[in-house]
Amino acid sequence: MPQLSAHFHSNEFACRDGTPAPSHAYDELRALCHDYLEPLRGRYGRTVVRSGYRTPAWNRRVLGAPDSFHVYRRERYGAAADVTCERGHAPDWHAFLAALDPPGLGHYVDHVHVDNRHGHARW
Repeated sequence: MPQLSAHFHSNEFACRDGTPAPSHAYDELRALCHDYLEPLRGRYGRTVVRSGYRTPAWNRRVLGAPDSFHVYRRERYGAAADVTCERGHAPDWHAFLAALDPPGLGHYVDHVHVDNRHGHARW
């Protein structure tokens, strides 16, 4: 399991059922960490991946969107992470990430979703 960036390791993106993130997604995860998670950590401190990779079965179990970018697919570019930070709150993290303009960005009460899909999505 490789180190993806200075502060993020691939094991942090493992599915909550214990399945490791697939190796075919490592380049996408490196880009996600470099472009969005490392800058977020630099501003708001330790950043925790609450949900990274999800197996299709786990995604159904947690009622994830059928085409969720948490399901890292070989045939589709894009990896997602739901994160929290040690400082600030979800609106702060969302605003910071919005200024970086990631392709996918979602705001929730206690965390943010960020992904590097092709295209543009906000919720």
